[in-house]
Amino acid sequence: MAKDYTGHSRFFFSSYKDIQDAINAGTVNKFDIVVCSDTQEQILVTDTLNLVPIKSRVYRFVSVVSAETFLNNATDTYQGQIVSILNTKLGTYQAYMVNRRDSGRFYVTAISVFNASDIDYNELGNKPIELISGNIEKPALLSEQSDGLYKVEGAFKVAPNLITIFQSYNGDLISVKHNDDDTVSVKVITSSSITDYTVNNNGDVIDKGTYITKEWIESQGYSTTEYLDAKLEAMNLITRDEALEYIQALIAEGITDAVNQAFDDTFNERFDKRLRESLKMEDQENIQGLFG
Repeated sequence: MAKDYTGHSRFFFSSYKDIQDAINAGTVNKFDIVVCSDTQEQILVTDTLNLVPIKSRVYRFVSVVSAETFLNNATDTYQGQIVSILNTKLGTYQAYMVNRRDSGRFYVTAISVFNASDIDYNELGNKPIELISGNIEKPALLSEQSDGLYKVEGAFKVAPNLITIFQSYNGDLISVKHNDDDTVSVKVITSSSITDYTVNNNGDVIDKGTYITKEWIESQGYSTTEYLDAKLEAMNLITRDEALEYIQALIAEGITDAVNQAFDDTFNERFDKRLRESLKMEDQENIQGLFG
């Protein structure tokens, strides 16, 4: 049974499951604090002998006005304190820092004053991709840009003397590099092709190469190597290598048979001729007499 409150709190170290037994035995009293060895919690025993975990508390408010009113009346307010204030537009809480004016009054400022939708990419430092814009009347000129990666909003030209004006799409990426020989390499990467331009110092395109992508080939209905291999495998047909090996075997077998036949015919013909030449006429008559 718990003892009467003595006017001070004591600390105990115990497992959480043994706290109630300690209260029943009178070892732990109301307003005592127990550090739990198993759950790593700190438990406050209330005046009704209930167990309440002690947790770090961050004050929450529904507006900046209500937050500053409370903080200036509270006795535990301090500079650098973090409070949470509801953003009614987003329906979520945001973190605010407590600061103090020269007059001694506390006020709060948002730790992050920008929402993601408020950030301007062009205002960022060390941008990996630069954004440039152009229109039909004044297209962006790629060969005059500094070395780097670009995305173009609107129209652009590759070089001053190239009359073609291109319209950039959202997925297009452009690379510009100034070379040691006073030329500029411009690479335009789209979802369907990669085009390399070389521009001289007079603003002329002196070289151009375009490479279509695998995705474009497939979108046009052309068959890729992977597509054909998959179809052949699905149909259980022989491969090109297997067909070549089979044809070579047939050719080799046919040549061997032809050579053997030609050898037999030649041998028989020459043998008969030599035999006839070696036999004299009288020998033939004597031989025929044996069967007369």
